[in-house]
Amino acid sequence: MKRKAVTIMLAAAMLFTAMPVLNVPAFTASAASNTATGKVKESGVILRASASTSSKAVKTLKKNKKVTIQKEIFKKKSTKKSTRWYSVKVGKKKGYIRADLLKDVKGINAAAVVTEDLNYRKGPDVSFKKKGTIAIGTQVTLLMPAKLSGSKSKWYRVWVNNTAAYVSADYIKLGTSLFIQKSAKELAGKSELARALLTNPSRGGKARVVYTFTPDNCVKRFAIQGYKNAKVPQGFTYTGSEYYIVYGMAAGQSIVTYSPDGTRTGESKFAFSIGHPNGITWDPITRICYIFKGNQKRIYTWNPATNKFGKSKTPYSSSGVGYDNATGMIYATSHTGIRVYTADGTFKHQKLFPRCSPGFFHYIQDCGAGEGFIFHGVSGSSKKTKNQLDIYRAADMAYLGSIKITIGEYESAVVGPGGYLELLINTEGTTDYVWRTPLKVTELK
Repeated sequence: MKRKAVTIMLAAAMLFTAMPVLNVPAFTASAASNTATGKVKESGVILRASASTSSKAVKTLKKNKKVTIQKEIFKKKSTKKSTRWYSVKVGKKKGYIRADLLKDVKGINAAAVVTEDLNYRKGPDVSFKKKGTIAIGTQVTLLMPAKLSGSKSKWYRVWVNNTAAYVSADYIKLGTSLFIQKSAKELAGKSELARALLTNPSRGGKARVVYTFTPDNCVKRFAIQGYKNAKVPQGFTYTGSEYYIVYGMAAGQSIVTYSPDGTRTGESKFAFSIGHPNGITWDPITRICYIFKGNQKRIYTWNPATNKFGKSKTPYSSSGVGYDNATGMIYATSHTGIRVYTADGTFKHQKLFPRCSPGFFHYIQDCGAGEGFIFHGVSGSSKKTKNQLDIYRAADMAYLGSIKITIGEYESAVVGPGGYLELLINTEGTTDYVWRTPLKVTELK
C-alpha cells in the first residue's frame, strides 16, 4: 500500500582497499591535538583575505612561522597543491594561504569511526575520482575539515591505513566504536529479543534479521474499523491516553480515536481530500497530529482539541513519521533515508541518516518512534508475506537489527502501554488489528 522505495544510499558504499598516497603534504597520526597546524615554507609568503592570489594581503609571513589550520579548500577539481588553499589563523589574524606554501602540515588527529560503508575520494566532493571504500566500523584519524569551493557539502580529510583520503562528514562519528557496549551484567534479565538487538554486530548496510514476530509470540490488542466507508488503516499514534488511527486511500479519509483498552471513542472525517496518507504522529509540543502524505513535502494537520484540519509542509519529501519522546525530535522516512526534524511545528531539518538496505524490492512504510528508538518498516512486493521492521537508536542512529513480521501487512508502530512495541497490521478486510509484540522497548536502553 505504500510507495516504492528507491533503495539508494548516497554514492558511498563499498569495502576499503589501500589507496596510493595523494599529492598532499605528509601527515602523521600522532597524539590528538585540538587544531591542525603547519609552518610557512619560506619568507615573504602572504596571508590573504580570501583564497585567491589576487585578493588583499593581510600580512606577510616569515619562514617557519607556525599557523593554525581551520579548513582545507579545493578551488578546482584538482589535487594539485597549487590549486588548494588553507583557511588559517596566525596570531589574531585570519586569512588564507596556498597549500604549496606550507610545510610540516599536521592534522587534528582525532579518533573517529565510519558509520556506513563509505566511498573515499581524491578530494572533498563526489565529483572527485573514487579510489575505493572504507568499511563500516573502520577507525580513521580525522585530520581536518575540507570542502570544494562553492559546495555546501561537509567533508573531512582523514588518515587511514597510512594514507590520506577524503570522506563525507555525514558518515563520520567521533570516537572509536559505533556501539555503546553492554556488559553481561547489563544484559542479565533481558529478553532473548532485547539481547539479540543489543548484541547485533551489524551497524547498517544490509539488514540483519534477528527475530520474527508471529501470531504465536504477538497478541491481538484490539480490533479496529474505519469510519463509514474508510477501509484501509495507514498509520497510528499513541498519546499515552488515546490512539489516533488515520485511514486513507481513495475514499473514507478520516481519523478514528480509540482508548487504551480498544474502545472506539471518536471519528473525524477530513475536511478536504488528502489522497494517500502514509503515517501520523502526535506531537506533545504543539499538541497537534501531523499526517504525512506518501513521498511528498505536504503535511496535513489535525488538532484533536478543536477537531480542525490544516496543511503544512517539510523541506524534503517524506512518508512515515514518528515523534520520539526521548529526543524531542520528529523522524520521517524518505527515499534517501531517515530525516530528523524539529518538533516545534516548523519542521526545521536537522540531519539525514541512511537506512539499511533490506536486500529485496520493497515499499516504504511508516516510521514509528518512542523511548529513544526508531521503528522503520518496509514491505515487499507481496505485502502480506514479506514485511520487515528495522530498529535504530535515535541518539546516534545505530542500527540494532531487523525483525521479520508474519502476521500481515505492517503499517505502523508505536510504543504502547507498558512500554511494549505495538503494530498496526492491515489485512485488507473489514476488520484490522493492533497487535502487541514481545519487545519491551525500555529493555533496549
